[in-house]
Amino acid sequence: MAYKPLRRDLTETTRRCDFCPKFLTSLKAYVLEDEESGIIAYAGPTCARDNIGANYTLAGIPDLTRFTLPNGESEGGTGGAGGSGGGTVADPNRRALEYLLLREDKLTEEMQTSYSVLRNYYVKSKTESLTDAEFRHINNIEAKAPEGLRLANLQRCYNYLFWIDVGIERLSAGKTEFLRDMRRALVDNGGLTQPQKNAVNKWLRHINGVPQLK
Repeated sequence: MAYKPLRRDLTETTRRCDFCPKFLTSLKAYVLEDEESGIIAYAGPTCARDNIGANYTLAGIPDLTRFTLPNGESEGGTGGAGGSGGGTVADPNRRALEYLLLREDKLTEEMQTSYSVLRNYYVKSKTESLTDAEFRHINNIEAKAPEGLRLANLQRCYNYLFWIDVGIERLSAGKTEFLRDMRRALVDNGGLTQPQKNAVNKWLRHINGVPQLK
């Protein structure tokens, strides 16, 4: 049974690797797809490398974890796994794939990010490789997009929404109003102000297994 690597994505600490008993405590996992059944699996780096098909590599796959800090680290710390250069991506093809994934899948419904040209490229990318010209076109669209639709901001919004949602789930019903308000502000405004982010982090700091927003 061989798996195709799809992306590196966020996961909470209660999730186990689908190939071994270990919890995915780094908050990040490789998302793989069984080539025969289409079943999705989550794995740490070692299990991911051991289970992908011989014709695949983990290098160059989309990474949606760029704005998640290591658990227990505050912004400005020196921890290693969480940085990933923020929204900066050296590989232009990876950058284009991340942009497609965020605009045409992860944030489409909540933040109305879809664009017909990108949608066509995204649909194609699900079944075949894009051409160099198509990758360049996607990156040109990203470069000319309004700030709220640039890759770094979409990465930031995706990471923030994920951890705010985890925080809401882990709080009792009577204590979620502030995080829900901040969530609505993020969706409505395409981001949080620095004071809003700082206030959210004060809440998240006291929720087990939830990192600080980067």
